[in-house]
Amino acid sequence: MTKNKLDAVTFSKLMDEFGEEAAAETLKDVNDGRIRAETVEKYLYTNETKEDYAERLRNE
Repeated sequence: MTKNKLDAVTFSKLMDEFGEEAAAETLKDVNDGRIRAETVEKYLYTNETKEDYAERLRNE
């Protein structure tokens, strides 16, 4: 079994922003080494920090 290289917060943000299919494809690309998780995060968290997004999820 392969360990996911994308954390749950980032995966949730991808689903919120782009939908389930895009999030799953991005997870596969990260796990396969086609893109680094850090690169995904760099472009995904432009309007709010990862910590702010995680806090918002906890409060919802």
